[in-house]
Amino acid sequence: MSASQENLSHPKYRPDINGLRAIAVLSVVGFHAFGVMGGYTGVDIFFVISGYLISTIIFEGLEKQSFSFNQFYQRRIRRILPSLLLVLIACLIFGWFSLFADEYEQLGKHIVAGSTFISNLVLWSESGYFDIAAEKKPLLHLWSLGIEEQFYFFWPISCWLFWKFRAHYLWIILAITTFSFGLNAWLVEIDGIATFYSPITGFWELLAGAFLAYVVLFSPELLDRIKRFNNTFSILGLALIIISISVFTKDLAFPGWWAAIPVLGVFLLIMAGPDTWVSRKILSNKVLVWFGLISFPLYLWHWPLLTFVRLLSDSPRYLIIASVISSIFLAWLSYRYVEKPIRYGKNQTQKSIWLLVAMLVVGISGLIIYQKAGLEFRIDDGQEGRLTQQYRTQLEWPDKYNHSDACRAKYGADQYCLINDISKPPNAALIGDSHANHFYPGLEKYYLSKGENLILLGAGGCPPFFGIDRPAKTSKQNFNCYARTAKLYEFVLDDENIKTVFIAFYHNLTFEDNFIFEGKIGNINTTNNYQATLDALARTINMLEKRGKKVILIYDMPNINKDIRECALVRPTIFKKSKCDLNQIKLINDFTVYDKMIEELQKLTHVEIFDTRPYLAENFPVDFDGNLNYRDSTHLSYRGSLFFSDKYRF
Repeated sequence: MSASQENLSHPKYRPDINGLRAIAVLSVVGFHAFGVMGGYTGVDIFFVISGYLISTIIFEGLEKQSFSFNQFYQRRIRRILPSLLLVLIACLIFGWFSLFADEYEQLGKHIVAGSTFISNLVLWSESGYFDIAAEKKPLLHLWSLGIEEQFYFFWPISCWLFWKFRAHYLWIILAITTFSFGLNAWLVEIDGIATFYSPITGFWELLAGAFLAYVVLFSPELLDRIKRFNNTFSILGLALIIISISVFTKDLAFPGWWAAIPVLGVFLLIMAGPDTWVSRKILSNKVLVWFGLISFPLYLWHWPLLTFVRLLSDSPRYLIIASVISSIFLAWLSYRYVEKPIRYGKNQTQKSIWLLVAMLVVGISGLIIYQKAGLEFRIDDGQEGRLTQQYRTQLEWPDKYNHSDACRAKYGADQYCLINDISKPPNAALIGDSHANHFYPGLEKYYLSKGENLILLGAGGCPPFFGIDRPAKTSKQNFNCYARTAKLYEFVLDDENIKTVFIAFYHNLTFEDNFIFEGKIGNINTTNNYQATLDALARTINMLEKRGKKVILIYDMPNINKDIRECALVRPTIFKKSKCDLNQIKLINDFTVYDKMIEELQKLTHVEIFDTRPYLAENFPVDFDGNLNYRDSTHLSYRGSLFFSDKYRF
């Protein structure tokens, strides 16, 4: 999200660029609130605009020998921190009154990340099975601000050095842009999460704007040669943006090559200038310009409001609409009564210093909340509070299941790797998505009782199919499951000590419409999800069995009709009630297709089935003593996983 916005008194002020900002922010808000197809590309639009405007300021200052690092960063501070501080403080206050301890703890962590502009790096590090869902992170959207500000930490210094030594600047920008874009296009097929959050793979979009700024300022003759096509360029540019917003889906391998479409669209519109029909009649429209003026605070406000609504309610449509309207109103207030007075006028250095001090205080507050585990004393100490603490303990997993670096370092697992004893080779492996991961503690305990070793090689969101690719459902974050599982199976197949392979996956995942198959090797019918699942599983199991491995499929656990946390835990202070009662929770029986697949699978392979169904009635999701054996609406709690430890017989 771009925080750059030219002063209206600047002689080169272009209202059409504010119109572009409006399209960008409204598309992002539309995506987050109402699921507008490719609305997430609004962030890419902002990146190009920001690269163009800020680089113009830097280049002009360097050319006139008037550029000052002090003034540049003070300007950034006064531009970004006022509204950002408001949003961070509002999240701290509202979170105090509404969030569970673990939610508030995570918010504190993200407050620290947001105040230091490293949100993208922190969110990157959190991806995995135990990560809190994206819609429960009020500051998730600050990842883009992190990338932008990281760019502006190094970009002015780089510009100054290149200018000082009279380097071939245009070619340098082009080379860096090409490298960043190429890395983005290559890495998105290997690790979509890394591509999404890494600043290096995102810099090319800002550099595209920087490249255009240099051409406009120092090589205007290049643009003069093609200015007769400006109307055509602007129409094409707008068309590319509209296509990106209206046609792109969240299942694309994005950013990657696809991001070039909205980036090129913005590039063409800015290059064509303010005098084209599109710029004058559409982008300079007063309504769009107004939204462009409040675009930065609107971007900051909209996501926390939507997140808190979704955390505290069942998100009825009228509350979503109310959240969007409220975010627009708060954005206008922030712009009119906070941003403008601070950005302009006297005492600018003092304002910058006080803003930094305030941000330091907010960051320290977030750190305290994070270190103090979400300040549990906020929860009432009466009967409801004690019950909440009891349930919260049951919903937590021991810390050792959140740290797997040692395992990854030794065994090279791609995402999620745990092992009983890293000093000796494993006898068995567990592979699958998060519905394999949640069986690990109980299966681990079983193998420990036998004096043997079990390794978990899970990849959240990726079922255990060798040779199949599935883009993730999460916005703009794509898993290349084929690349991940291929590496895991190579390790398992080559390790002669591993005699048994357990596989498990979410029973409904592969039959949903948003599950996209792409056959990589072998003859797989990718036009039918059911058949593709069956073929992929059969091939995977046969491959393992031919190498002498015993394969056991753990029958998946049913979903429950509500998130058990929302029924068991009581929110603090003014929200002293849970959203539902534990006695309202029911198991959902939607295994018809899954059962049919297993029946056919047993005819095609020698796979064994560990059946979890005989244990459900009296123990899940809540046992007779009121203990929680689920941790949300689809996954086992640590206690629930351990329940099966003495049920395994292999």
